[in-house]
Amino acid sequence: MNPKYQRSVLLFWHAWIGGSYLVAYLTADEDTYGMHLFAGYAVLAAIVVRVLLGLTMPGSNFLKLPRPRLVGLRDWFGPAKGRHPLFAWFAATLLVVVGAAAATGALSDAVMTWLEDPHEAIAEASLWVIFAHIAFVIFMYGGKRWLKQAAAKLTERLPFSSFKEHAQ
Repeated sequence: MNPKYQRSVLLFWHAWIGGSYLVAYLTADEDTYGMHLFAGYAVLAAIVVRVLLGLTMPGSNFLKLPRPRLVGLRDWFGPAKGRHPLFAWFAATLLVVVGAAAATGALSDAVMTWLEDPHEAIAEASLWVIFAHIAFVIFMYGGKRWLKQAAAKLTERLPFSSFKEHAQ
């Protein structure tokens, strides 16, 4: 599959799961329970599709599921750089946490009503993992540059920055 189409599929999947999760989260009350159920099952379907797609892709494919490794974290801090290994850790964590929220929701709806409280707790925790994922992606794809620019402007404006110029 063409890498351009692989990225499009991944972007579509992000829109599918992100939109479904947002609708499920915002409709988690009794007045909109039908919409909450539909969106929750859409999240579960997105997770299943992503896992199946990721497991069936060949090794070089962009859609293959990333495998988090502790060795990758250690190596990343060495001289060799590349794609940050935390991307794989976030992907695995999100698939597990959001998948657990969707699965416990489906099970509590169908068979095991005692899973309602764990479903709610996992869903709340997954929101924080999603926020961390979004913050990490923003930082990795532009935040580092913005941070360097902000630091440079800040050091220019600090009163002791003129002392550094005189000392040299």
